Amino acid sequence: MAMDITLVKSFVETNLGRVHKTQHVADQLNCPLDKLKKTFYRSEKLTLSRFIREARIARMKEQLAQSDSPCKVICIDLGIREDVGARLFKNATGMTMEEFRKMYRRSISGIWRTEAQKQAEIKFGPQLVLTARAVKQALSSSRRGHVKRSMSQLEGIIIQGPAN
Repeated sequence: MAMDITLVKSFVETNLGRVHKTQHVADQLNCPLDKLKKTFYRSEKLTLSRFIREARIARMKEQLAQSDSPCKVICIDLGIREDVGARLFKNATGMTMEEFRKMYRRSISGIWRTEAQKQAEIKFGPQLVLTARAVKQALSSSRRGHVKRSMSQLEGIIIQGPAN
């Protein structure tokens, strides 16, 4: 009997808050775990556990973008503890959930720029904005200890010129 992978994917996506292990998926779909894993991998070129992890991250991104729910609530809705969800998200995206939410909102608000902002961008070219945190990270590897004293002066600096 052939296994319907779209059914497996649909089940996982609709039950992310209750799916903790691949064994749970196999039990709910009434099929042997080994067969499920092998068939899923052959079809998707992706392990079932990785699919579950990526589906969680995609749902986290969606929730962060569309709601003001605290990160803890988003993680709990997905059936994971906040610390586990935070680590999972950070490992996958390279940023915290709050950083992602701020970045997303900034990019959306950038769509609605004023005419003056558009003209300034044409006149001066794109801008690269460096935060104190980014500068600290860049300098910390080469100058341990010297960065913290002068970083408060760098908050909000804008460097004009090519962004690349």
